[in-house]
Amino acid sequence: MDGQSTALDKPGKSARGGVQSVEVAGKLLQVLLQSDGPMKLAEIAAEVEMPSAKVHRYLVSLIRTGFVQQSKESSKYDLGPIAFQLGLKGFARFEPLKLAEYMLQELVELVGETAALAVWTAKGATMIRVIEARHDFATTIAPTHHCPMTFSATGVLFSSYEDEVRTEPLIERELEQNRISGRPNSPLDRAELDAMIGATTARGYSCMTDGGGDGFGAVSAPVFDVTGKLVMAVTVFGRSNRVDATADGTLARIVARTAAKISAAFGYVTP
Repeated sequence: MDGQSTALDKPGKSARGGVQSVEVAGKLLQVLLQSDGPMKLAEIAAEVEMPSAKVHRYLVSLIRTGFVQQSKESSKYDLGPIAFQLGLKGFARFEPLKLAEYMLQELVELVGETAALAVWTAKGATMIRVIEARHDFATTIAPTHHCPMTFSATGVLFSSYEDEVRTEPLIERELEQNRISGRPNSPLDRAELDAMIGATTARGYSCMTDGGGDGFGAVSAPVFDVTGKLVMAVTVFGRSNRVDATADGTLARIVARTAAKISAAFGYVTP
């Protein structure tokens, strides 16, 4: 810095008539949003070109309001619970998502099993909308459920299509847990998982039966945006004795077709 004050460093109202302190807070949240994980105070300050002491004061207020949280172990900062809820609410009001929910409902009625939409969050592949089938044996799962990366159809799908910078730490930790616990029907090393990823990308969707010994089967297919980036996953799941999660089964074709229609609504054109 050359000693001159930046626009962010000046208190009061902005030149556009807004409240500058809110704009500064927004900049800090944007930095955290664009990062791949928790950040140090100095890193945040460098991104917004402000003194660390000033950034710290803003972060204290953002923590009090739930938009930011700080790790007691590392002292790093990350998005807080209110920011997470805002993200889910904002995404839910996005028009293509409303169409996705409508098609998800149609999917449940067609196949007779529970279906869900999942997106990527800081905690991994996360369910944001779950529609349960209407029968006594329907599978129940909570919205905001975080899917295993290596032994769930949804998790393997994100392991296949999401940015490796985001997925790799979660994958490595989970593979180690698989080895330590002897988790059944789960990959124990990277080679096994890579084989699953290769099969997923080759056919365009993920299938899993009794992954981790959970007694359930699932098929998950990707939804892409206009740039070809993974936006979400469409997953149907149920008890293994009810759901045919084979790669060449009817359910797999139906789920893949539904995901393709939602991708089209997001502007994606199949190559």
